[in-house]
Amino acid sequence: MRAHVIENGVVVNTIEVDSLDFMPGLVEATEGSIGWLFDGQTYTNPNPPVAVAPPPAPTKQELLAELQALTAKINALG
Repeated sequence: MRAHVIENGVVVNTIEVDSLDFMPGLVEATEGSIGWLFDGQTYTNPNPPVAVAPPPAPTKQELLAELQALTAKINALG
């Protein structure tokens, strides 16, 4: 089974063992990875993913201005 080595509430290693009695500080690795926090019951990612909002959609006026600029560039090509 996979087990995390926990030191001071932090997962410091993940190893393969036959039993959690193999050494002190082992906890079954049901989730998490090195660097995660463990409070005795729950694993917590110290660096959770940050939700990034997509940029706002351009307005109709902005799209028309872009279209006009592109049209001018195309016309300049001859």
